Formats: sequence, structure tokens, C-alpha cells
Amino acid sequence: MTADVALSPRRQRLLLAAIMSGLLLSMLDQTVVGTALPTIIRSLGGTDLYVWAVTAYLVPATVSLPVYARLSDRYGRRALLLFGMTLFLVGSAGAATSPSMTALIGWRALQGLGAGALEGLSFILVADLYAGKNNASLQGAMAGLMGVSFIAGPLIGGFLTDHVGWRSVFLVNLPVGLAAVAVVASVLPGSIGRSEDRRTPLDLAGILLLTLAVGLMLLGLNEHSRADAGGGMPSWTVLRTGGFVLAGLVLVPVFLAVEARAAAPIMPLRLFTQRATGAMLAAGATVTFGLFATILLVPRYFQVVEGISATQSGVLVYPLMLGLLVAVNVGAMLIIRLSDFRIVLLIGTALTALGAIGFSTFDASTPRWQSLVFMGLMGVGIGPALSGLQIAIRSRVAPSDIGAAMGTLLLLRQVGGSIALAAAETVYAAGLHPGVPGSTATATGHGVFAIALAGALLAAAAVLAVPRGGARIVLGPSPGAVAPDRAGEPARVAT
Repeated sequence: MTADVALSPRRQRLLLAAIMSGLLLSMLDQTVVGTALPTIIRSLGGTDLYVWAVTAYLVPATVSLPVYARLSDRYGRRALLLFGMTLFLVGSAGAATSPSMTALIGWRALQGLGAGALEGLSFILVADLYAGKNNASLQGAMAGLMGVSFIAGPLIGGFLTDHVGWRSVFLVNLPVGLAAVAVVASVLPGSIGRSEDRRTPLDLAGILLLTLAVGLMLLGLNEHSRADAGGGMPSWTVLRTGGFVLAGLVLVPVFLAVEARAAAPIMPLRLFTQRATGAMLAAGATVTFGLFATILLVPRYFQVVEGISATQSGVLVYPLMLGLLVAVNVGAMLIIRLSDFRIVLLIGTALTALGAIGFSTFDASTPRWQSLVFMGLMGVGIGPALSGLQIAIRSRVAPSDIGAAMGTLLLLRQVGGSIALAAAETVYAAGLHPGVPGSTATATGHGVFAIALAGALLAAAAVLAVPRGGARIVLGPSPGAVAPDRAGEPARVAT
């Protein structure tokens, strides 16, 4: 279907603000609530359910990413985004009024189910609506919101909990979210992104198998990596950790077999069989290992060993986040200028590896400034990949595959993060020796070093596997792209 829909510059700005506000809310909810959880537990009870308040949000938010992305090819981006926004806001209101931890966990799961649309469709909409350098710059800015959420989330959560009350952590979503819903409903054309014939059989089996496989793996990985919050880290041999992960892995080949025969697969296998795209997705799954390992282990070290507050420990990881924020935008600009992402990402993985190697020497005598420098190096190294891979995939895949490709990239990034958290916790626990002075410091350093270095090396290998021609960035227009404004004329959206 082809139609022209006028978008004035004012409507462009309103729509972009709504999209980015929704994305920021979904990302913040992963970090804001963690700071408020101790207070929530004291208010509602249910200490044994601590981990589930986090997992209940993370799992549906992750597994629904590719589902929303793929279904939006059939029903349009607006319908799926408004559906997800509604779920997120209803879940936020329910969580704010929860009388018990069980109720809170249920509402958090609904929030997470909506958050999958806010995160996945935001990136896809920018790919749909903006062309050339505008698209690349906006992808970089939106990827940078991940760093903003890590920086601002704990501070916002702590402030609201201490000065307003923990329920305000959820209520604050409502006014911003409702405004975003109003803008999307009134401004975003309903036909944007609608490219698949509704008569094509829906891949229900693929959706079910993907949800089960990823959900089980995430449950096992998160139970292992976050179990210290509930007292004692379980072995990989128990059902709720290794058992869930193994069950999820067993379902993967079944899912792939179903996708190979599906008329409209939820995750087209050609994304992986095409050498360039498959390598980009592999890099996306591993390049953030160092980010997640550092956020898990370093603040804990500052709190446990140096005795500083949670807020102060959050401030001390700012070099990592500030480096990430700067590099995610500078990296996008360099990729645009060079029209090639390989060299920028390879330099980034080298910097990440350098920061990781610095942590291999980390012990109780390491000056604090050195650890800040190591974190800054890793932030600067990881940043370009967050924006660069999104720009590259948007540039290389066919317009009909943008939704599936971006959804798959975001899914693999989340799954990779969960793998990194669980692996970092395992390395850390193996390095602890009760009664041995300084073992906490060395265990922290070795955990960050091993996981960050592994992620950097795997990502570099994947980037090197991209053929030279496949690394070229083509900043041409896309179907539905917003054309640059001329002399204040309204932009046109072709859909």
C-alpha cells in the first residue's frame, strides 16, 4: 500500500519525543526498581520473592521483543506500540497499588510484557521514519538511552523512595506514558511498517517455542546471577538454574526446525545464514558482556569492601556510563563519516579488551583512580557497538526484514547480558576464599576481566567475519522515511 501522509516539523518532534520517552521509561524500570526493592520488601514482606520482582519484568520484556517486532510487520507499528504502552501503564498502576509482593510480581510481569513493545518498536520506528544521517544519528542517541538509564535509574529510584515513597517509582510512569500514548495515537500513521499480508499464516508455533526457549534460559541465568540477593548462590546442577537453561537449549533446535518451514517466521533464518547479518547479530550478543559484568561486580565491591553507600557506589561507575554515552554518539558519527562500521567497532573492542586487562591486576591495593580509568576505557569501547550495529543492520537488511532484524538484535543483546551476569557471578564466586585477605577484590577483578575480555574477543571475531563489502553503510532513504524539511515545508511520509 502506498499513501502520502503529511508530517509537519512540529509533529515530527512530538512523535520522536513520545517514542524516546516510552523507550526511556522501559529502560529505567529495569534500574529504578532495583534501588527501591529493599524498601518494598520491608513494606510488603516476601523476602524470598526478592529476585522475582526483577525477573518477572525482565523475562517477558525480553522474550516479547522479537514477537512485537514481527507482528508489527503484519498489523502496523502503531497498533502494537499502543498495545504495549497500554500494558506497561496498566502494569505500572497496578504495581503502585499492590497490597502484597505476589501482586507486585504479577503487575511487574504485565509491565515487562508492555516494555517489550516500548523498547523494540522504538528503534524500528526510527528506522522506518528517518532516512540517511538522521536515522543513524537517532539510532545512536536512542542506544545512548541505555547508558542514561543505568546512570539515572538508581539515583531516581533512591530519591523517590526516600522522599516520596516507593509507590511513586511506578506512578511516575503514568503522566509521561499517557502523554506518549496520546501523541502516538494522534500523530503516527497506522499504516507505517505494515508490509505483510494478513492472509499469510501466523507463526504461532514459532512464537510459542521462542517464548519457552528464551524464557526458560533467562529464568535459569537470572536465578543464578541474582541469587546472592536471596542468600546463597545455587549450583548449576539444580533445576531452577542449570535445569531451566538446559531445557531452553533443548528447545532451540526444535524452534529452528519450525522456523525453516514457516511461511512467515517470527525470526527468519536468513538473518543468520547471510554472512554479514549473522556476524552482526553475533557481535551484538557478546559485545556488552563487559558492561553487565562491571555493573554487577564493581558496585558490590565498593559497598562490601570499602563500606560506601549504594548511591555512592553508583556514582563511582559513572566513568563507565559517561564513556558509553559519549562513545555511542561519537561512534555513530564516525561510522557515518567513514561509511563503514568495521574499523570503528574493532577499535572499540580493542579499548574494551584493554580495560578488561586492567582489571586482571585489580586487588585491594589498587588505587581507586585506576579502576575508574579501566571502567572508562570499557565504556568508550562498548559504546560504538550499541549504535553501530543498529545502523549497520538497518543499512544492510531488506526493508521487509527491518522489524525481524532489529527485534532479533535486541533479543540477543538481552540474552547476552543475562549470560554475562551469570558467568561473572560464577567466576566471582570461584575466586572467593573466606578468610583470605583481599580475595573479594581479586575475585571482582578476575570476574570483570574474564567476562569483559571474552565478550570483546568474541565480538571482534564476529566483526572480522563480516565481508569487507558487507561492512559498508548505505545511508539511503527507506520506505516510510521522513524526508529532510525544506524551508519549513511539512515532511512527507511514504507508506
